[in-house]
Amino acid sequence: MTPRSQRIALQVWAYCEPRGWDCTQAEVAEAIGESVPSVRAVCQHKNWSHRLRVTQADSYWHRTTGYVERQLGDLNQWS
Repeated sequence: MTPRSQRIALQVWAYCEPRGWDCTQAEVAEAIGESVPSVRAVCQHKNWSHRLRVTQADSYWHRTTGYVERQLGDLNQWS
């Protein structure tokens, strides 16, 4: 992880831990002054995504990302 990612991880943990991780990625991003994609990336890297509340937008992002990754896997097998 880069120093910036480590800083974001600390900020995410410091914000979420006292709240019992009862917050969304968007709430965390707004509270710490970072973008949602940055918070999402750090949470995925630290395996914290399952701790946060999920919104419809988060759910959609996970479904579409999984679809794209499956399609890329198929392309890799054919090349």
